[in-house]
Amino acid sequence: MAPLPIAKRMEQVIRTYIEACNNADATAISACFRSDAVHYGPGIPRWSGAAAIGGNLAKRVSETGQWLTVDQLVTDADRCAAALEWTRFDPSSRQIVRGVDWFDFEEETLLIREVRPYFAARPDPNAERQQLQDFDYAARGYPTTFPDR
Repeated sequence: MAPLPIAKRMEQVIRTYIEACNNADATAISACFRSDAVHYGPGIPRWSGAAAIGGNLAKRVSETGQWLTVDQLVTDADRCAAALEWTRFDPSSRQIVRGVDWFDFEEETLLIREVRPYFAARPDPNAERQQLQDFDYAARGYPTTFPDR
């Protein structure tokens, strides 16, 4: 049997990751990541390392009972990147939250190198910056100062 195309393999990793998250399976979550992977989050410090990512996500799911759905999934094989639109159901707070995760994959193994989640939420009018904590926007070429117009 021929190997799956890169885009399908990335999709398979993401679906496996979401299923592992929903099952609070730290080992299975960790297996989707490079050992030195990073998971950023809005308003929380980044999680570094596959084991930390798996442990933190499994703990959160175990404590809250939350689960995610895969609503839309777009892959870019040339860039080894993907975007997942999801819905999170959190019975502990009776909240439904929607968002998008941006995934960067290692080209050789197609393990996840980095995840950057973004939530579909109202902006905080008191926060000067609403962005991922610990993410080096400047080094990645993102604008970091307010432009003069």
